[in-house]
Amino acid sequence: MVDDFLGKLLGNPARAKLLRVFVLNGSEAFTAAAVGKRAGVASAAAQKEIKVLEQLSIVKKGKLSITLAGSGKRVAAKKQKEPTWTLNHDFKHAAALSQFVHQTSPVEYKRVLAALKGAGRIATVVLSGSFTGDPVRPADIIVAGDGINESRLDQAIKALEPVFGWEIRYAAFTTPEFRYRLTIQDRLIRDTLDYPHVVLVDKTGLL
Repeated sequence: MVDDFLGKLLGNPARAKLLRVFVLNGSEAFTAAAVGKRAGVASAAAQKEIKVLEQLSIVKKGKLSITLAGSGKRVAAKKQKEPTWTLNHDFKHAAALSQFVHQTSPVEYKRVLAALKGAGRIATVVLSGSFTGDPVRPADIIVAGDGINESRLDQAIKALEPVFGWEIRYAAFTTPEFRYRLTIQDRLIRDTLDYPHVVLVDKTGLL
């Protein structure tokens, strides 16, 4: 169970999850459905809490998102315009709030390892990017191992996204491929290991 301090402080886990998504993805605009999905919050609850955050000026309405609905042979596709919301950077406490949310966001390494365990025989796991406060890095998680099931790995990564509040970018390799990429100083590997990172698993002793 993730110890969500922010959720406990606000007394509202749904609001905490939505706030975390908006803050940790400060330049991204979300529809109510999209932010609810990212946060792991039901659509009705997401809409309710977005209104509260908007009233507090923490988020603001953005441009309309145009989606297609009713596509099919019998029903012609219709364009639907949905409102979006984004973090309000003009909010007077935006900087302080952002710092607080970042510092109190749960980084549960055991949760990451537990999620990845069912994807195959994992030999290496490295956290970088958004996990270390540097989203310009090429990947948030690097995984290496043998017998990795790509479908299960993708499902595991998606299951972790509501926990951390952002879309997780990952790269996966077999152990021989990872060893080779280290040898040739592959750019993705170098741009990860030459900057702040966290090694969760290193069974091969390569790191």
